[in-house]
Amino acid sequence: MHTTESSETFIHRVKVLNLPKHELASIKQFFKLHNLHKFKKAPMWEYAYLNFETAEEAKVALEKLNGKEFKKRLLSTEYAKVSEKQFRDRFKVNKTIEQEDTRTPAQRLADQVTPLHKLSYEEQVAKKRKAGVRHLRDLRKKLNALPDLSEEARAQISWTTSDNPDDACQILDPIQSPITHGYRTKCEFTIGKNIQGERTVGFLLGQYRDGVTAVLEPYDCLHVSDKAKEIVRAMERYVRNSEYDVYDKVAKTGVWRSIMTKTQETGDSMEKEITDELSDDQLEQEKEKIRAYWTQLKPEINTTTLMLQTWNGVSNGITDKGQTEILMGDGYVYEHLLGCRFRISSSAFFQVNTPATELLYSKCAEWCNISQDKKTTLLDLCCGTGTIGITMAKTVDRVIGIEMIPEAIVDARANAHMNNITNVQYYASKVEDKIDIVTNERNEQVVAVLDPPRAGVHPSVIRAVRESPQIKKVIYISCDAKQAMQNFIGLCRPTSNRAKGIPFRPVRAVSIDLFPHTEHCELMIEFIRID
Repeated sequence: MHTTESSETFIHRVKVLNLPKHELASIKQFFKLHNLHKFKKAPMWEYAYLNFETAEEAKVALEKLNGKEFKKRLLSTEYAKVSEKQFRDRFKVNKTIEQEDTRTPAQRLADQVTPLHKLSYEEQVAKKRKAGVRHLRDLRKKLNALPDLSEEARAQISWTTSDNPDDACQILDPIQSPITHGYRTKCEFTIGKNIQGERTVGFLLGQYRDGVTAVLEPYDCLHVSDKAKEIVRAMERYVRNSEYDVYDKVAKTGVWRSIMTKTQETGDSMEKEITDELSDDQLEQEKEKIRAYWTQLKPEINTTTLMLQTWNGVSNGITDKGQTEILMGDGYVYEHLLGCRFRISSSAFFQVNTPATELLYSKCAEWCNISQDKKTTLLDLCCGTGTIGITMAKTVDRVIGIEMIPEAIVDARANAHMNNITNVQYYASKVEDKIDIVTNERNEQVVAVLDPPRAGVHPSVIRAVRESPQIKKVIYISCDAKQAMQNFIGLCRPTSNRAKGIPFRPVRAVSIDLFPHTEHCELMIEFIRID
């Protein structure tokens, strides 16, 4: 995004200050309301960058945002005109910083992708339990801090004033992952150049936005599976022998960009390679070479599905905007989970730690079964490919899955059919548009399970749950409780014009570690209606 002045190219940059950390979804919505659709912000930044082609566009943004209030914060803005050469020179500055870092490249990468690797596993789990306790404490504080609470409203959240947090919500001992090494079934690797300037496959040794371009092989990474490492070695050999160079994001030249792997417990393996665009003839020739290469590697690497995506955009990662073609297999890998079999497409979400996921879903099923004497309907909200509902279908009377991504619903129906599950219904719809399916529900119990993306669900989903009196219990599975906090507040806040329906309260919570050696952890909370 540039304009030319004399012979030099410039970026007109607006820095928006005093934004809250995280909150990416609400910040995106805030900018969108001001007709500003592209910005850069890391989760821990308290600022964001907006880049414009002209000074006039930047000036309009300055006028729109300076002095605006967001999340009770007064925003300020700064303008800078940066030459593209200066912008690119940050890569040179970063090389100096790298030279001053006394850690080995392997240590730097370990600190980046598995930041808890220096702690014992018991210490890691204890740390994650404390994080769960802290999030529940913050929920109580935020509810008590809501403005203009009436006496009746305060009575509805009286559970938040207990001196003993366990009186308000029982916090169970954390559930540890059965495996702590090589557990990731899905990885995305960058194809680039290592510190020695050789073509390689692995992880960036930092953030590209900070000027980092060097890639390090993942062979010492604790969370990457041996199968994925074998694929990386094979892909490295391929790109080093290729007539095409790796893609350079700075110069915007080259072909090989990245590779995604899915290596399942069943032994199935998927490779999805991402390349920059080639001519039609070059692409056809390369497809044949790739297909022949992975075929001759069997059975050492059991590639059951091989895909090639062409993409000429800025990002090197997997995108639904690229053109994808299946070169081998049916486009899926298959996985077993709690006695059920699931097909997984390249874009489908599936938990990356299968043994730990079985513990998570088993505990969820345990919490969903209120009474064996009463018929239960399970609402699998944001159901994706149907894993939760299908694994629990035999323990409840009826399952209703709702998911706004139509392709996921196609997978969910196929998975239900493959497992001979007949008591499920799936709807490709927004949750708030279809939740009324339980309005005339005849079963005595309706339990909703929410396992949304990292940022949580839109407030309209929470309002729809609140306004459905048939739903007496919600099991919320969050992989980032801080980002999901607004959802928790929405479920629990006192009844008002904004939050209709009887509020919920948390009664028990447990941390389930699906991601050893990292800061991430699943926090599952059981919410019930206040009597």
